[in-house]
Amino acid sequence: GGDAEEWTVAANTSIAQVIATYQAEVTATNYLTASAILSDKACLGGRFTTPDQAPSLGRILFHLLQEYARHVGHLDVARELIDGQTGE
Repeated sequence: GGDAEEWTVAANTSIAQVIATYQAEVTATNYLTASAILSDKACLGGRFTTPDQAPSLGRILFHLLQEYARHVGHLDVARELIDGQTGE
């Protein structure tokens, strides 16, 4: 949806900086979800104005997994376009 925060990387950002930022986000997510259960619902506000609209943590994490898979697929295509090599 259009309300999602976009994550962009400046052209002069090093690979190490990108990885460190990603790892910091993973650490923050692990901290925030450590005491939750998959059936916990999202807080109301923003996109979710009623309890019926609020997805569960399990649904949110599944959506995140789908997004990762989609973007990794894009990277796979970009990698193949560089020299025609494919992975297994």
